[in-house]
Amino acid sequence: MVIKCTNQIGKELRLSRFLNPKSKRCVMVAYAHGILIGPNPGMATKEEIKRQNETLREADAILMPMGFLPACQQLFTGKNAPEMIALYDWQNVSRSKNQVGYDEGVAESITSIERVLSSGAIGVMTYLYIGQDNPEVEAREMKRNFEVNELCQKYGLLHIIEPRTIKNKEKEEDGTMKFDLMKINTRMAAEIGADFIKVKYPDTPEQLQELQEISTAPLMVAGGSKIAESKADKMAEAAVSAGTAGIVFGRNIYQSKDPVAALRRFRKIVHQQC
Repeated sequence: MVIKCTNQIGKELRLSRFLNPKSKRCVMVAYAHGILIGPNPGMATKEEIKRQNETLREADAILMPMGFLPACQQLFTGKNAPEMIALYDWQNVSRSKNQVGYDEGVAESITSIERVLSSGAIGVMTYLYIGQDNPEVEAREMKRNFEVNELCQKYGLLHIIEPRTIKNKEKEEDGTMKFDLMKINTRMAAEIGADFIKVKYPDTPEQLQELQEISTAPLMVAGGSKIAESKADKMAEAAVSAGTAGIVFGRNIYQSKDPVAALRRFRKIVHQQC
């Protein structure tokens, strides 16, 4: 007889709703860019947001900040609605110079575990940035993520970590990702205790597979900025072949001419028609 604590059972139940029961993978839509970079196509106006409440319902999960929930309540209403993952953090690393961006930037928590639990969300996502000029900032990032992970363990919530090297140190001169640094920050996130790790696509399917092999937690591949459909499809296919837990695509879905068709296309790839 196996005796389980309530929080362990709670996490297992949430996990069972997060992953497709047949493929054991997830298609999550990141609908969280407004708080990071302001209004952008697909979520620029109240009317666009209202439409996405219908077009994104076939996702397995939706990532969004808690303050955006009132505008998107209909998206999660009723049976067969996607699960909610709360964006626990805000960061100003992603902003470009013309958006008053910074060379490094910082991340900070913008909600509480109590608010996440009361919202009905099944988990949270935090950022983990490394490589800052001030080593104390990196240490605080580690501590902050550990503290959130402790809360998720306590209350049976899923914890997704997105580990990144600070933006001015993330890429080689030719624009490719510094893969050795990706391996370091991915392993750091895994050993903090992440249930899933959201990663940028390295540069090749082989690198993605290697990244999954060195991680003790399943990866989920981020889609990044809007790209050609063929490139996005290949990225999703690589996520499957590398044995990851799925994808976290946002702009490649909600900025598509037909978000419903885009979401269905990615679901077919990731779940392999499950």
